[in-house]
Amino acid sequence: MSHDSDSPIALAAYEALAEGYAANAERKAENGYNEHPAMRAQLGDVRGLAILDAGCGPGFLTRDLLALGASRVVALDISPNMVRLAEERNGPSVEYLVADLAQPIAQADARFDLIVSSLALDYVRDWSRPLGEFYRLLKPCGRLLFSVQHPMGAYAWFEPPSAFGVHYCEATWRGFTKQPVVVPDYYRSVEELINPVLQAGFRLTQLHETKPLPELATIDPRKYQKNATFPTFIIVDARRD
Repeated sequence: MSHDSDSPIALAAYEALAEGYAANAERKAENGYNEHPAMRAQLGDVRGLAILDAGCGPGFLTRDLLALGASRVVALDISPNMVRLAEERNGPSVEYLVADLAQPIAQADARFDLIVSSLALDYVRDWSRPLGEFYRLLKPCGRLLFSVQHPMGAYAWFEPPSAFGVHYCEATWRGFTKQPVVVPDYYRSVEELINPVLQAGFRLTQLHETKPLPELATIDPRKYQKNATFPTFIIVDARRD
């Protein structure tokens, strides 16, 4: 499929999804009962930290960071609608930016103790760009914590032409809007997930394959069984030395 790899592939989709996603994502099996709680569990103690939420969406993780005692949060997203919803959710104590993770980020060097990114890097083909910026923006010994689709789950979902490499794919999302929305994405193999992190200068400290909360078993037994036995998301925990 022909497309411009430098263009923000999912901008139009998320502009359309924004309101419905903000209202419903926390009730969805994959979001509210899997990736969201997994990211919160991996955060640890963030009290007093300066944090960049890179790909903030409608501000769910930003909200959690504030509740956990972060001292300063900058929340950015490529979707103006998402940034607006994040600001409505979290108020003026946060600095908000409309920005593309595939481009330079308008923040000073070594400004942050922690950078978090929840399911946003999936939409960037060349990770050297955001990871290079993350390295620049982190203080020495700063931490990067990000989630993406697990290569196994993504391969089963997208059915790309090969399990190796990076492949442009599309999926149809239902349940957030009245009409289905086609969301472009990138499938990424295991080596394409790990090697760019190391090449950017980060030290990998942990990988976490997410599993759904037990409560999902009574709410949606089928989704619980599927996501408890076959990985959907993976969280990468890394440090800048």
